Amino acid sequence: MNKTSYIVQRIATLYSVASWGQIAEILIVSALLLSSCIKEDMSDCPEEIRIYFDITTRATGDAIRPEEVDRMNLYVFSGKGYYLGEYSDDYIVNFDAGYYIDCSDLLPGEYHFIAWAGKDEQYYAAVPAPFVKGKTKLNEALLTLEHANGIVNTKIHHLFHSELPATVTKEKVQRFVMPLIQHTNTINIYTEGLPANAASYRFEIADNNSEYLFDRSFADNRTDLTYVADCVKDGANQLFSTLNVMRLAADRHTPQLRIYDDAGAALFPSGGQSGDLIELIQNAYPDNDFDTTHTYDIVFRFKSGGGGDDEPTDLALTILVNGWVVREQNGTLN
Repeated sequence: MNKTSYIVQRIATLYSVASWGQIAEILIVSALLLSSCIKEDMSDCPEEIRIYFDITTRATGDAIRPEEVDRMNLYVFSGKGYYLGEYSDDYIVNFDAGYYIDCSDLLPGEYHFIAWAGKDEQYYAAVPAPFVKGKTKLNEALLTLEHANGIVNTKIHHLFHSELPATVTKEKVQRFVMPLIQHTNTINIYTEGLPANAASYRFEIADNNSEYLFDRSFADNRTDLTYVADCVKDGANQLFSTLNVMRLAADRHTPQLRIYDDAGAALFPSGGQSGDLIELIQNAYPDNDFDTTHTYDIVFRFKSGGGGDDEPTDLALTILVNGWVVREQNGTLN
């Protein structure tokens, strides 16, 4: 296809998706393109545009593991915030720093790229669906965690996000890099010194963080939900459980951590203890960066306060987060 035909085809595509308010903008861009990209060899227009991804997102400097990403959704918005299209790759075999998305069909101009990456689309959806070219605005696009009746009882896969305003020029070869930020957290809980008993336990985190704008900020119209997982017991009758939850933030004290037995009695919090997950983390390590630290190992260390090993009357509790002591809390188990 020669250059003139290529440009005409692209302009026709833009017209087909544009609202009337964007026609003038397209006419101006079209005139510039036709005046600057007039040679039949297309030497004045970009031929190879690639977007790469910085996969080092964690405080430890560790890269995203290849098995954590097998799909990539790259949304393209205009410089003025209108949806133009999407590049989707649902079959990534080996995700690493060499992975890229080819965007060579983009014309010179101002763009706003949004990337969401992860394991699959089982848990997440973009709304309003479907996006409408030339009409859906960046500031109204949402990423949602899908759940039934406010319960998330399967371990969600990790989710990664990136945002990049960029200018595509007439340079023949262009490269862009989008730094990925992990949008999910892993909360592991362990007990030490819990007296042996026949009860089963469940681990919960209550929150309202299922919807996000495309800049990764929390949406206003939030719905309460609870992440739930069963606890397992090891040979010493101690508990372990794990949950992946959506984004945590230092200024949001909504997430509440709870551990219940099968009769509904609270192992934690009890006796005036606080289940505020953010408070626990910050009390253990005030300088914690929630954008780079994504895994939290929380140990509940119990010590009998009297009554003997068989029938303890009180259990003193020390809590540790990633090895840092939170504080001692006194609770009573019946």
